[in-house]
Amino acid sequence: MDMVINMEWIIDAIVYTYIFLMGLFLGSFYNVVGIRIPEKRSLWGRSECPNCGHKLGWLELFPILGYIAIKGKCKECKTHVSIKYPLMELLTASIILLSYIFFGENMVEYSLIVVFVSLMTIVTVSDSYYKIVPDIILIIFFAPILILRIWSGYMPWYEGVIGAVTAFIFLYLIMLYGKKRFGQDALGGGDIKLYILIGLFLGYQLVFLSLIFAALTGMIISAIKKQKEGEHIAFVPYIYFGSMVAYYFGYQILNLYNSLF
Repeated sequence: MDMVINMEWIIDAIVYTYIFLMGLFLGSFYNVVGIRIPEKRSLWGRSECPNCGHKLGWLELFPILGYIAIKGKCKECKTHVSIKYPLMELLTASIILLSYIFFGENMVEYSLIVVFVSLMTIVTVSDSYYKIVPDIILIIFFAPILILRIWSGYMPWYEGVIGAVTAFIFLYLIMLYGKKRFGQDALGGGDIKLYILIGLFLGYQLVFLSLIFAALTGMIISAIKKQKEGEHIAFVPYIYFGSMVAYYFGYQILNLYNSLF
């Protein structure tokens, strides 16, 4: 019996390690996609230092370990390499692994999570660097998220469709109000279109929770960083955080809220 338990533990450890490593490499690739797509650069070709053009070697390309090996600096020109690279790799790998632990028995739903995490990682990188959510990325991910949400059975498919439509309409109205009231957009158009896909993923019961968490987190971080009034912030990272919190804890939060009344 002990031997059987030990074998199961070993197999689980191997599977978890494999998934985590794949998540790291996916995160590394999504960094490249998020940076190159807004610049309309090819995804082919080895990554290079944006300052001196040094082509990265195999060790430098290895997620996280490469960053540690070069001590966060280009080997040639010694320019600092952004900590965002390894952080996005680690975040992607961690969410993909944790999602497998919680949803591995429903491989369709797990596949949907991986697709959604892929989308959010790419647009988070793009928004962080360029304040852009590329339309082409949203178009590419729309069909897989819709199909997997219908096929999954984790929630009724129409909840995702309702979530997409209501989130888009609500945020579009906020944008119109901002233009009329303040003479400027209260939300970026890319954020609004992104919420169509988030609504599909979360469903109407959770999509607005994600927006609440995103807004609260954005306000807190902006206050801590002393964001200048009128300065445009990259909102997608907060949307990413809010969406993950809503997905994993949203129903518990709603049940707790309902129990108070």
